[in-house]
Amino acid sequence: MIDDITALRESWSEVEPPSPDAQDRARAALLARIAERRATVPQGRRPARRVPGWAWRSGLAALGAAALVAGVVAVGGFGPVNPPGRQVPYVASGSVAQTFELAAVHAETEPFTPPRPDQWTYVELRIVRGKLAQDKGQATRETTRSWQRADGRQSAVMVDGKLEVSQESSDLPQVMPPQDYPALAGLPTDPRALLDWLRAQGPSGKGDDAVPYLLIDSMLRDNVLPPGVKATLLRALALIPGVTRSSEPVDFDGRPAIAVGMVLDGWRQEDILLDPTTHEFLGSRTVVVEDHTTPEGVRLKKGDVEVELVRVAGKIVDAPGRTG
Repeated sequence: MIDDITALRESWSEVEPPSPDAQDRARAALLARIAERRATVPQGRRPARRVPGWAWRSGLAALGAAALVAGVVAVGGFGPVNPPGRQVPYVASGSVAQTFELAAVHAETEPFTPPRPDQWTYVELRIVRGKLAQDKGQATRETTRSWQRADGRQSAVMVDGKLEVSQESSDLPQVMPPQDYPALAGLPTDPRALLDWLRAQGPSGKGDDAVPYLLIDSMLRDNVLPPGVKATLLRALALIPGVTRSSEPVDFDGRPAIAVGMVLDGWRQEDILLDPTTHEFLGSRTVVVEDHTTPEGVRLKKGDVEVELVRVAGKIVDAPGRTG
């Protein structure tokens, strides 16, 4: 299926390309049509799910720096997933909002069959690390393969070519962001309500926008999400202040990508990478935006890419160890 923007681009193949203003007007018209169509389609409601209060196990640094690691953290102060009260309508504008809206529309068209409780989510990531990893003696290149049972009570990972499967837990592990399918499927379906809920998951419920940004990045990267949930996460990103879009495609794992990112700690930018044509989620990276010396004395220069987390695969499989 060819979207309006692709058709617009192809229609100028033998003449001068449209001006930036013309492209912006075309995008605005497309988004208006999308919004009108979405307003006329009844939106299904997913069951609400209450998550118990959890205590912090580690700081945001363990999650960020494209966290320098791909993992989860336990957090505290959880409120209901679907908070009561009137929801504020989703409103966003600008090039960042247009980019995430196109990504959300793409997500809504992806084929998806909800997993059975005994099925597993398989995610494969290719990780490329920079100077910080070298200083710590970590591998600069690595591929991780992990599995999570849909009910969240068991996980598995490939270590040195050997599959290691965790023991089944009688209680649902308390981690943030959630990884079990019922919790993910029960997230708020309104972007602003979802953003408010994610903001409340920071330390002591502080509304730090780094928290929702990093949590959404992690959820997009490390799960196989229902299309509606994925679309809502992308639209919630458009509501976070300080998120900017690259003016030109950047190189990501040897291919062009749109970088949409947020500067943290004044020296690093956490980027979410999207395909420039389909707007499919490709992965994440950490880029140094100001010269910086770490407490350990590692000197990082502006422009250094410290971490690339490339999403290679994300599938629902029948058992740990399977990749398709």
